[in-house]
Amino acid sequence: MNLRLLVAVRSWRRASALRGICTTFLLLASLLAALPVRAHVGSPHIIFEGKAGSFPVRVVVRQPDVVPGLAEISVRVLTGSPTRVTVLPLHAGSGRGGAPRADVAVPVPGEHGLYQAALWFMVRGAYGVEVAVEGEDGGTLLVPVNSVATVQKPLPKWLGWVLGGLGLGLVGALAGIAAGAVRESTLAPEIAIDGRRRVRGWIGGTLATGIAVLAVWGGSRWWEATDRHHRTRVLFQPMGNQVAIKVAEGVPSLRFEITDRRAASPDHALVPDHGKLLHVFLVGEGRAGAIPAFAHLHPVADGGRSYAAALPPLPEGRYRFYADITHEGGLTETVTNSVDIVAGGSPRAWAPSDPDDSALAATVPASADAPTIELVPATFRVGEPASLRALVRTHDGRPAVLQQYLRMLGHAVVEHEDGSVFAHVHPAGTLSMAAARRFAMKAGGDAAARAADANCGDLTAVTPAVAEALTRGGEVSFPFVFPKPGRYRVWTQVRVGGVVRTGAFQVTVADGAVAAR
Repeated sequence: MNLRLLVAVRSWRRASALRGICTTFLLLASLLAALPVRAHVGSPHIIFEGKAGSFPVRVVVRQPDVVPGLAEISVRVLTGSPTRVTVLPLHAGSGRGGAPRADVAVPVPGEHGLYQAALWFMVRGAYGVEVAVEGEDGGTLLVPVNSVATVQKPLPKWLGWVLGGLGLGLVGALAGIAAGAVRESTLAPEIAIDGRRRVRGWIGGTLATGIAVLAVWGGSRWWEATDRHHRTRVLFQPMGNQVAIKVAEGVPSLRFEITDRRAASPDHALVPDHGKLLHVFLVGEGRAGAIPAFAHLHPVADGGRSYAAALPPLPEGRYRFYADITHEGGLTETVTNSVDIVAGGSPRAWAPSDPDDSALAATVPASADAPTIELVPATFRVGEPASLRALVRTHDGRPAVLQQYLRMLGHAVVEHEDGSVFAHVHPAGTLSMAAARRFAMKAGGDAAARAADANCGDLTAVTPAVAEALTRGGEVSFPFVFPKPGRYRVWTQVRVGGVVRTGAFQVTVADGAVAAR
């Protein structure tokens, strides 16, 4: 056989072996990377019930936990038959001018009125998902959501060992190929390999190994830099804060201070939601199976980035602290902390800092003529949109007349018993009214903002006749999607007779996720 042909065949075999190793590595890595990674933080769902034109709809958005990430959108048209449903992501920074074309939501087979779609959120920040329901008297609505990376998914140890082993195999293959190429690539087949060529082969293999080691070292440095940037610049970091109980002239107050340096940025300035800069909730860390004490406060500015509220007479103990805030840039978040309340001696009078502040302690019995709040029994399952229906009755059993409480029929708070899930829920859902208003204002001015307020359940944005009709039913419901199984506490709050009334309940959520409807 021709000498050149033999050399070519030998080289092709070596190259084929290398290609085979690389192909096997890439395929295995791709398959392993495709394995599902499960993670859960808080509640990823945003749920909204409102109207798109004349169509009443329920929209559920499962926010992605990484950026870029894919948001899952579910649109349920409760009545009517639209011709088409589309969804469009609008970033707060670019608006409609920087948005892609709207995606058509696909009808779900066997489910009348249910449509599903998926949208990519490519950058961080606040997004508004515009849902357009087309048909006679159709219209649009907008659901504000966050686009932030909330998790850093770890590499499983077994996967690290597998990839490490494959990497060592590649380094060995590279060293062997380099040694063989230096030693015998130009040697005729019939000539034996002498000692000189063997030394050259060892040198070539050693140099190739050194180059591979340097490449691995450089890759690890790049990986560490990228990981550090992700943890410090990309991964969502809650606003740093401090919480304390201060006593002045025998009167205790709750002090909350935002200590995060980002608070100096205009995008992180606070804007009111329901007319309040802060919605603070204190939940006692009571024993399992019991409903702890609860307070809903609205601290007022106390200079700089500090806020204060008169502390209600709550039982002593440790309390979980939650504060709902909306930023100027459109992002919303719930900052968390904990605080200890010590015994305050004899019961004292409480002068709330804000007329909408309220508290509920299990040790304080309700008066005989106080209205009652009942949570309608229902079966709740993970991932399934649910309705928390509260019936409010006078002491003689008649439907109570509800008054505006923070511009709405009522408010609800949902907390998992272990504190891992917390949500402040409105009759329209879990979205931020302030964020929805900002998106609407940017798109259509004052008229659009007022329409968004009305669609979110703001009683001050509808006609007096409509508001009166809504308040006379003695009922308010709160849509919610439970993200994990277990035991939850639910507090429902309404205003009756000029007094904020709070109902406290426990519900158990069964496992077995189903598609959001």
